[in-house]
Parts: sequence; C-alpha cells; structure tokens
Amino acid sequence: MVHDRGEALRRMTELLRTGAVMLDLTCPICGLPLFRLKSGEIVCPLHGKVHVVSSEEEARRVRVDAVIEELEELAATRLSALMREALSGEGEEAVLGLMVKWLDVIERCRRIRSVSSTGQVPQKKIGKGKQ
Repeated sequence: MVHDRGEALRRMTELLRTGAVMLDLTCPICGLPLFRLKSGEIVCPLHGKVHVVSSEEEARRVRVDAVIEELEELAATRLSALMREALSGEGEEAVLGLMVKWLDVIERCRRIRSVSSTGQVPQKKIGKGKQ
C-alpha cells in the first residue's frame, strides 16, 4: 500500500491521463477519491481495490477487513523469512516456535474473515473423552 502523498497524486494523475473518471465517492479506507476506469471498474488509486460502501457500518467492516488482510500478509512474509532461517539451521527451536505463532496469526485472520463473510461463528470442536 502506498503511504506517500506524492505517489498517490502521481497515481491519480495517471488514472486521469488514461481516461478514468474521478467520482464523487471516496475510499472508506484511505479517503482518496475513487475512479471509474474505461472498463467500468471502480478503483482506488492507492490499492486498486473497489471500496464502495453505502453505510458507516459497512465502511467500518471494510476498514477492519483491510487491516486483517494486511496482518495476514505480514504474517506470511515473516513466516517465509523464518522458513529461510530454519533452513540455515541456526536457532532452529526458537525459529520453529516463532513459526507456530505466525501460523496461528494466519489461522486467526482466516477465521475472522470466514466469520465476517458468513456472519456465523464457527463452533469449537470438542474431542471425544472416555465414556
């Protein structure tokens, strides 16, 4: 994601040059104006994703989903780096512990997204005990 104001302006200028139309709608995540491409697709100049919402609650959900997506991406990046470190053989036990923690973050992100998309909270599985 671009955080530099100059880069955002450059991208918006490029969209206009290519024939995109600036809309009176803004992205609920970054606040920049949305653009309609010649294809009809609506995009945000920062991340390209379409974020058209009709209520404040929907805008909040979009922002939360974006944070969860960023967190999952960070976790995957860190996990990948730890895998390379584990392959080098240095501090293997500590690295494996960190890998488990990042895998847990990824699993939780996916579970949250699943709940967000279905609106249903998954039930915990209870193991069979001795009867």
